[in-house]
Amino acid sequence: MSVDRRSLLTGGALLALAATATDKTEAAPAKPAKKDLGDTAVYVPGYLPDSAYANGKPLAQNRRFNRAIKGQPYYKMLARVGFDGSIRQTLLPVAAHDVEVAPDRSIGVLCSMDGEQHTAFDPDTLELAAIGPSLGDGWRGGGHAVYLDGGRTAILSERAPYQPWQGKAERHYGRLTIRDPKTLKIAETYSTYGIDPHDIRLTADGRYIVAANYGSTVSAETRQYTIPRQVVQASITVVEVSSGKLVDKRITGRSDTELRHLAAGRLDRIFAIQSRYGNDRANARQLADENIAHESDITTDPGYNYMAAATLKYDASRNRLTKMGDANATKLMRHGLSIRYDDKHDEAIATYPTTHHVLVFDGATGAVSNILDTSTGGLRYPAGVTFLPDGKHYCVTGHWENLLVFERGTHRLVRDLCLYPVFFGHSHITAA
Repeated sequence: MSVDRRSLLTGGALLALAATATDKTEAAPAKPAKKDLGDTAVYVPGYLPDSAYANGKPLAQNRRFNRAIKGQPYYKMLARVGFDGSIRQTLLPVAAHDVEVAPDRSIGVLCSMDGEQHTAFDPDTLELAAIGPSLGDGWRGGGHAVYLDGGRTAILSERAPYQPWQGKAERHYGRLTIRDPKTLKIAETYSTYGIDPHDIRLTADGRYIVAANYGSTVSAETRQYTIPRQVVQASITVVEVSSGKLVDKRITGRSDTELRHLAAGRLDRIFAIQSRYGNDRANARQLADENIAHESDITTDPGYNYMAAATLKYDASRNRLTKMGDANATKLMRHGLSIRYDDKHDEAIATYPTTHHVLVFDGATGAVSNILDTSTGGLRYPAGVTFLPDGKHYCVTGHWENLLVFERGTHRLVRDLCLYPVFFGHSHITAA
């Protein structure tokens, strides 16, 4: 309201201002509390369980943790972190990457990345429910999954066997395996129409699977991946769920840059994270202006350095691919990892652990609308991001520890809801 001199002198404005202040005080919402999230839990894989101990013993030697992994060559940790203060952890026989829980909370899947099998688990107890092999003969898990029909069907990404470039992209295409969610038995498979598929997302209407395909192949000389990567055909592909037919494909065209993760709403709201490796010399060049001491990146291996690579917006309805953010924002886009689309606020939220930042993108334009330096709030190497079931908040987890909660839309840190567990390394999370 406007306040003029006459009304101030008469005291009327002061009374009006007092009444307004009283109304606002009464209308102010209560501070959020962990009890408001009820039995909500966040599920987090643990990549380095051999760094964890319980009861003074390594987890693999502890009967409370090792029931499901006896006789299995590979294992990773899974943690269920409840907002009621509970923490449940176990070891499961899988080279884990992403974790997803069915919408009806009847089952969950811990997805393999470059391993031979996936695992299903009970979301409450974390007990092993099933082991689902990949497609055999050198096929490997692609790392991600989605659920259909409220949880009655699971779809997982799978990668073709390691081999040098064979002259035709089709010889390297990965597949989508349509599985029973509780047994992980394969009912059908579809091509992803891309090389080394990784992240997959279901569009909001449930009609299409959008896949991020790395596009890289191993060296013919060493049979290993190179630095920088030999990227033959990084791509975004759109596959019709009902038929398995390819609806759209967009090749990014960079010979050193993979396409790894994505989020999708409608077909004009696809957001894709690129990833580029450089050697130590290239990394020194890109950090030449940083004069403050820093540690080596704990999210990658020695010699593997994440270089800046722009995150993309793809409009499949118009076949339009654009870079999001300006040059300064792109400098923060090193090791882009998790990305989620908020259809309520038309925003994409992405984590960049190497630079300790979360970036928020406008869904319509792709412009950077918010930049969060999570290290200032006590969270370094932001890795996983997921929306909480209350529809009001999302959380971001650090690669090794800590969980921060933000308000959707405003991106305000809600300190009263934050948690501080240790995860032992991860990339992605989910809440249920």
